[in-house]
Amino acid sequence: MSEFFDVVTPKEAIKKLLSKKNFPEMISEKINTVNSDGRILSQDIKSSINLPHFNRSSMDGYAIYASDSNGVSLSNPNYLEIIEEIKMGDVPKHTILTGKTSRIFTGGMIPKGSNAVIMEEDTEELGNNMIEIKKPVSIGENIIFSGEETKKGNIIINKGTKIRSQEIGSLLESGFTEIFVSKKPIIGVLSSGDELIPPESTLELGKIRDINTYTISNLINNSGGIAEIFPILPDDLNSQLNQAKKALQFCDMLIFSAGSSISYRDTTAEVINSLDKPGVIVHGISVKPGKPTILGLSGNKPIIGLPGNPVSSIMIFINIVKPILDKLNNHISVITKQIDCTLTEDISSQTGREDYVQVSISGTDQKILATPVFGKSNLINTLVNSDGFVTIPPETGGIYKNSIVKVKTYE
Repeated sequence: MSEFFDVVTPKEAIKKLLSKKNFPEMISEKINTVNSDGRILSQDIKSSINLPHFNRSSMDGYAIYASDSNGVSLSNPNYLEIIEEIKMGDVPKHTILTGKTSRIFTGGMIPKGSNAVIMEEDTEELGNNMIEIKKPVSIGENIIFSGEETKKGNIIINKGTKIRSQEIGSLLESGFTEIFVSKKPIIGVLSSGDELIPPESTLELGKIRDINTYTISNLINNSGGIAEIFPILPDDLNSQLNQAKKALQFCDMLIFSAGSSISYRDTTAEVINSLDKPGVIVHGISVKPGKPTILGLSGNKPIIGLPGNPVSSIMIFINIVKPILDKLNNHISVITKQIDCTLTEDISSQTGREDYVQVSISGTDQKILATPVFGKSNLINTLVNSDGFVTIPPETGGIYKNSIVKVKTYE
């Protein structure tokens, strides 16, 4: 094994893994639309009807024949006879002819013959089923036409979309009570280290409670996967290799925690290279924290080696693993939520390396401040005390105080 890795940029690392021709895609499964929140749509959804499926009013007012309002004003009104009242859900019984009108409410179906709606405030009821109209309206005014939202056969939601409440509403409006989504990938989480003990164990000198298994598993579950947790493994090549082989029988992807630094106990790269080809594809990424990250494939299944330090492993998951998981899940990735903030302190950085610096957010709506939360990459509380992070590009040597920075939040 080489003494150290041949590092690449984060974008290059992701591209090298995803460019492999045998990178897999998840199969589809049919589920009830009402239970699809957070799932990834595996087929384009085409509208089966025009939406709305009838012409309807966008205002409370009166459905009229537009030419009846030509030339009217406060001093020169026109008078129309009310022949019907149309509520939401009603089907009009009468056709609008010149000199006639129907009282209509927002969302009500436009009657035949009507080509405009005059707002209620531009009219005055006179009694005896008569109204006075005092403002002209144009053809189509205050009407939402059938198919204006979407036409039958048009794609309303694209394949790869992550379903939210609004998508569920749109699907149900179009009559889709069942949809096809990508089956959630099962991601095996394997932590290794002779020093690791389960969180519930009594802490002894020289031992460390395993937290990476659970922070990574939580990130997996929140990113559209299903985390499969395996027992803590010793620093032993054969033990790790045997467990990896068993896990790959039913897992779609594996994540190793620890063992990705170059040392006599480093076994992650050896394990990956001992599995099916192509093996290790990237060993070392020009980032801080997280430089010793490993990306590989066993057959068509991704295998990631994360650093053992908690902050490093979480930051690498967010910036490197999440896009890979999105690809596996057929998810069209969206831009991470970012907030423009004013930096309260200088941040130094090394040119040629992408840095992720934790910050806390404070201030008001008029001026939002980002304060760096400095700490070593093995201190989980640097993340607990921060709200997000600033990415320092590799071509810069840092960011000055009072600069406007984009903070990516953890949520």
